[in-house]
Amino acid sequence: MAYGLAMAKGMLTTLKHLRRPPITVQFPEEERDIPPRARTNLVWFVERCTGCSTCAQACPDGCILVETDPREDGSYLVKRYEIDFRLCMYCGLCAEACPYEAIQVGGSYTNVVTDPTELYVDKDRLIGQANEYLEKHDWVYPNGQKAIRQTVHAPSERQHH
Repeated sequence: MAYGLAMAKGMLTTLKHLRRPPITVQFPEEERDIPPRARTNLVWFVERCTGCSTCAQACPDGCILVETDPREDGSYLVKRYEIDFRLCMYCGLCAEACPYEAIQVGGSYTNVVTDPTELYVDKDRLIGQANEYLEKHDWVYPNGQKAIRQTVHAPSERQHH
C-alpha cells in the first residue's frame, strides 16, 4: 500500500511541474545570477594582500605560488603571485585561511579556455581579472564589502599594509 501512495505523490509532483514555464536561460545572451557561496573561481585582490603566504600553505594541491621581498618597514612586497588552475580543485581553503580576505571565492564561470597552458595565471592576469570583477560588480568584493574605487595596475609597488 505504501508503494502505491509514494507513486501517486510522485505523479502529482510531476503534474504540478508540467504547468510551470521552463526556466531555461539562453546563455551567453543571458547569464544566471551566481549564488554568493558558489565556488566558481578564485579572485585575488593585490591591494588586500600582505604576502603572508597563508593561502599557499593552506592549499592542499599546492597550486598557489607566492614570492615576496621584505621591505624596510617589516612588510612584504609581493613579487610573484601565481595560481595553477589546472591543479586547483576550488575547495576554497585558501580563501578561508587568508586573514585579509585578499583571495576570495567568486567571480565568473565564463573563463573557459581551450589551451590548458592558459590555466596557469600569473600576477598580472590575476590583477586584471580582479579589476574586471570589481568593475562589473559595482566595486563590491565577493564577500560583500565595498572596495575603494580605483584600478590597480600590475606590477604594483604600492601594496603597503
